[in-house]
Amino acid sequence: MDQRRLCTDGGDPDSGPALESGDGSHHPGPPRFVTVGEGIVDPNGNEMETRDDLAPWNPEGDATYVWRVLESPDGSSAAPTDGPVAEFEPDVPGTYALALEAPDGTHELTVRAFPEADEDAPRPQVELDATVADGRVRLSATASVVGDGEPTVEYYVDDRNADVLAPDGTIPVDAIDERVRVYAVAVDERHSVPDAIELVPTDDATDEPPVRVEHPFEPPEWAVDAVVYEVFTRRFPDRDEPTFETIADRLDHLERLGIDVLWLSPFLEAESGFETPAERGGPHGYNTRDYFEVDPELGTMADFEALVDACHERGIRVVFDLVINHTADTHPFYEAAVDETHPDHERYRDWYRWEDFDERDADTYFGWDDIPNLNYANPEVRDYLLEVVDFWAERVDGFRADVAWGVPLSFWTEVSDRVSGADGDLFLLDETLPSDVEMGGGRFHTHHDDVLHDALERLGESFGDGSADELAVGNAADETAAVAEGDAVADAFTDSAAGLNATSADAILEAIEDRQRRGAHPDSEWLLYVENHDTDRYLTEYGRDAQLAAGAATVTLPGSPMLYYGQETGVTGRRDPMNWGSFDTNLFERYRRLIALRKSHPALQSDADLERIPYAADTDAAVAFAREAPASGRRLVVALHFGDGTATVRIDEPVEGTDLPTGEAVADGDGAADSWARELAVDTAVVLEVETTGSSESAGL
Repeated sequence: MDQRRLCTDGGDPDSGPALESGDGSHHPGPPRFVTVGEGIVDPNGNEMETRDDLAPWNPEGDATYVWRVLESPDGSSAAPTDGPVAEFEPDVPGTYALALEAPDGTHELTVRAFPEADEDAPRPQVELDATVADGRVRLSATASVVGDGEPTVEYYVDDRNADVLAPDGTIPVDAIDERVRVYAVAVDERHSVPDAIELVPTDDATDEPPVRVEHPFEPPEWAVDAVVYEVFTRRFPDRDEPTFETIADRLDHLERLGIDVLWLSPFLEAESGFETPAERGGPHGYNTRDYFEVDPELGTMADFEALVDACHERGIRVVFDLVINHTADTHPFYEAAVDETHPDHERYRDWYRWEDFDERDADTYFGWDDIPNLNYANPEVRDYLLEVVDFWAERVDGFRADVAWGVPLSFWTEVSDRVSGADGDLFLLDETLPSDVEMGGGRFHTHHDDVLHDALERLGESFGDGSADELAVGNAADETAAVAEGDAVADAFTDSAAGLNATSADAILEAIEDRQRRGAHPDSEWLLYVENHDTDRYLTEYGRDAQLAAGAATVTLPGSPMLYYGQETGVTGRRDPMNWGSFDTNLFERYRRLIALRKSHPALQSDADLERIPYAADTDAAVAFAREAPASGRRLVVALHFGDGTATVRIDEPVEGTDLPTGEAVADGDGAADSWARELAVDTAVVLEVETTGSSESAGL
């Protein structure tokens, strides 16, 4: 009955030893920072509320765990709920000390509860650093908040370490004989997402300084400026023989386009295989039947590993779509859970969440009745899914976490700690819609930027032509049936761009600025996308010009641009087969040159600033902004137009007249006569070098 389980005999011999979280004990992880009135809760039945809980790390399914309060603020009567995985709702602001009684002893956990606050107030940000000198570690933090607030900073040492923080805020070097993690939280009207450093004793006692400072929340270096490409795995390769091998045969396309990361939609054995009809979402693979076996119709595990090797030979990393919020209702565990005559029924009944078990009514999202939600309150479930993480962490370069908001924050914290300790290069991308900044700061490196996506959707609705008939190149009518699948998943989510001025193209700048207002962790990266497997094709909905403008926005704004397969070649159906042999070659070349410019020009990369600039346009469908790389001083002006025809945009920047992606002359005037003498003709997007020292360097197109 039980599918493959790692760790029971020391791990899979083909993948090395099993991973462990933290120091290998059951300690429940880093200090928790919450708000009175919200607490640490795992609600049932709320489709959009992020889940959280208190849980032992490295759990043993049959062990006994008990939570209790050691210390609490005066007037508090709060206590953890019963069970090995508990909820806790602080009722008084202050600092709580909780105890977890586990088989390996008693573990203490700090919970800092801040006062209730206006959720619409800007949230502060904090960056923590330290210097080592004269035998002491001196902490330093930079805190900021949008508006006129003046955040204060609180410091906490991880409970797994000794109490080494002195009253003056320093740490004696001789107290650091193992890794010590220190956290900082900025506090204004609301509290920030925490930042952290790790103090690591050097191997050689003669080293000076004897402790080095690491920043554990930083993303892998390779991921920071990466261009991501998502494929719908069973529709991207050759349509006559769709396999891992034929995906590998198509990698030259990705290499030519300039792709750094290949995100594969699920390719495990799933209920929605190749023959799944469009009205059921097509062969999407998001209803897993076996977490340790690939779909045999795509090939073998060896074929998959050969695909990964082929990607690596081209400098392309591979991201695995980790679907662990739910399983298929045909998964063997669920079949045992609902069948009282099954010999494993009693064990697996508690592996799923239930609205009403007697009615076999599982907890699900958005009416997805065939994908029941897993029960993370069961340590055995967590143990099993950590084995899934361990298995695939050995075989891929990163995870994209599907329905990440449905899995408790505590579990993602453990996953991040677990895989970061084994391989600091493993990349973690979350799907939380609306995006939740709590997913940053020790959980995920990169987040779906749903706010920018919603802004792009609204601009398409306002200014696009709503027709892409002339671009239905080579796509037969029967191949576009996936568009009729029903409402896109994304349409079910809360419209997170509701506060943006989506009647003007300035909305894309407001979306980027909104990250700071929401208090995103300073190291958080953002995945910028026009479309994905859950949305209709932007090309089909709003037309070619609007799609090019939206695509150019994702390439020129701060973040990691993502292309959904066929976006660059004219595919018009949400989950159509790739249009091999019938590309819109002009569209492909525009994307190729935009990506080449982004990868070669420092003003479009992660450490470059985004700047609003004065501009005048003859339509609200146009916007202009600047990007500047502080280190090199190189500067670009970008102008985008989401409407029909050609927009006229006037700026007072001394730009050169040639559009870098196309090589076409698009600017008139020299800026000398008056402050608005530089006039740009913008069909969809132009990118112009500002005339400064070094601006004549090749853009590498």
